[in-house]
Amino acid sequence: MPSFANTPMQEAWSWDNNPVNITCLAESIPNATISWRMNTVEINEKNNDINIRKFGEGPLSSLQITPIGQKYYARYTCRAVNQHGSSEHVIVLKEAKRPSHILQAKLEVITATTITFSFIGPADNGGLPTRKYAVQYKEERKDWKDAKNKTWPVDSPYILEGLEPQTTYNFRFAAQNDVGFGDWAASEHHTMPKRSYPEEPRILSNPREDGVVMSPYSDHYELTWRIPADNGEPIDMYSIKYCPVTQGEGFWKAMEYQCETRELSSAEHTTYKLGNLIADTYYKIELRARNKIGFSTPGEVIIKTARGGDTPVPANEGPALSSGAIVSIVVASLFVILIFIDLSCYLVNRTGLLMVICEKVRGSKASDEDAKLGRIKKETSVDFDMKKSISRTSFVGKDSAV
Repeated sequence: MPSFANTPMQEAWSWDNNPVNITCLAESIPNATISWRMNTVEINEKNNDINIRKFGEGPLSSLQITPIGQKYYARYTCRAVNQHGSSEHVIVLKEAKRPSHILQAKLEVITATTITFSFIGPADNGGLPTRKYAVQYKEERKDWKDAKNKTWPVDSPYILEGLEPQTTYNFRFAAQNDVGFGDWAASEHHTMPKRSYPEEPRILSNPREDGVVMSPYSDHYELTWRIPADNGEPIDMYSIKYCPVTQGEGFWKAMEYQCETRELSSAEHTTYKLGNLIADTYYKIELRARNKIGFSTPGEVIIKTARGGDTPVPANEGPALSSGAIVSIVVASLFVILIFIDLSCYLVNRTGLLMVICEKVRGSKASDEDAKLGRIKKETSVDFDMKKSISRTSFVGKDSAV
């Protein structure tokens, strides 16, 4: 029998007379012939409808539907037939709608000029995923026709900026899917705080479970942070204080006499390199932002420098060997291997550097013996008689009497 195992489509969506395609695939041997029904009505040449077009007789077949009326939002049945039998697969075409109103908007973080929101989405998303959230806002004394809008993608930070300190605003919110925006709802009103010193800078780091950030370097650390809200007055400076610390029972004790401070005059800074640090040492770093009203509360982080060497050390591993140690180990290993190879060549084939040295030593000993013999005069005489000859050899030294 034909199978629709590879036809995952069970529903389709359309709206505003937008054409939509629905497809089914019947797998079988031999190939199946496919026909379609809309609810109980056969889709064929006799029941021709210009808003429903069929493509393919099988094993793959599609319908292109232009739903100009409610009757087209229906059950479409794909029927496959071959000599072994028949199978059916149903796809429901549904009408998508705009989402319903947002259930709740929460004001999570408030500064003099910004608000961070969170949302409880609509009870009914209209059949399609929610894509965006939007806020419409105005000063309390103004009309909604003068309102401003801000839209955020779903799951992004919902932060509204550019508000005026000590000003009362009205807010209303809506959700959006592919069909459009839902109705404005979840109204809120809020009076912004007065101007003040900046918010605490957020230091960007990846601490271990104990809260310590491991520096990959022994002598410096790259401090990075996010620009905080200025609370109505521009940030004009950052102050960085860093001190070596020792760990006590539940606290870090700073060595105040070794503390250093750096001041960055530009408010656009988001990174700074702390140099001349001591290897294998804990440091406490405090970062403050300043505007004309004053300094923020400090953002803090505890770091530990690597043990030594220039090679970066992963945060979850111990320090690596220095480059000098690695080179020494490699050279020593190669030297031992060469000695082993040369010894093998000497023992097996009487070749190699060791063989050359031995031959040199033997040649030197032979030369010494020849030199000694050179100082001795060799004399040989032969006596003859009628029966035999006798040879006598005598050695006479250089200073011997003859």
